[in-house]
Amino acid sequence: MSPRDALRLAWHTARSDIVEVPLRVLGGRVRHETAAAAGEAGGGPRELLDVCTGTGSVLLEYARLYPGVRITAVDRDPALLELTRRRLARAGFSRVRTLEADARELPLPACSVDVANVSFGLHESARLDRGLILGECFRVLVPGGLLVVSDYREVEGRARALLMRLYLRAAEPGWVPELFSGGLEREIEAAGFEVISARTDLPLTRLLVARRGQA
Repeated sequence: MSPRDALRLAWHTARSDIVEVPLRVLGGRVRHETAAAAGEAGGGPRELLDVCTGTGSVLLEYARLYPGVRITAVDRDPALLELTRRRLARAGFSRVRTLEADARELPLPACSVDVANVSFGLHESARLDRGLILGECFRVLVPGGLLVVSDYREVEGRARALLMRLYLRAAEPGWVPELFSGGLEREIEAAGFEVISARTDLPLTRLLVARRGQA
């Protein structure tokens, strides 16, 4: 990575993807495990939609695990999308399309992807907007398609919980705790999905895989 790109990545991480900092320190395999969860699609995704792409860190893992996948990355920030494209190209992966768009109104046809990924993006939006984003994921997924969601979870222990609260208060929106105590699962199910697996063994992370029904 060139010094210019490294500085650009650090800037965007601090401004728009701050969760990448604790994940790199505490959870080096969270991104890998997130992408691996898409393997429940029967060999892995063919058409992957990444919503709220951010700096694109999880897409590097998708590209490594599923070399034949076609990726559509969606974000409202064109600079982040360009950074994602450059990171993937540097890793030797070119089968990516970037779309500057609002995740609440995706410019994609219905039933056009088999896996949708939202990695630490839902917590950035308030509850109503999260519902709209999940509804759009449902619309663009094929019947039986998978939704892979990773986001914050509660931590155990007084000291760790205190550190978590301080971190969230300093770096993230105040509504993040709405996702705790099963809140994330309930919102996904309210959008029409069936949650088929849930992991809470990864640092800071709740990793869910849900399936779109036939309706």
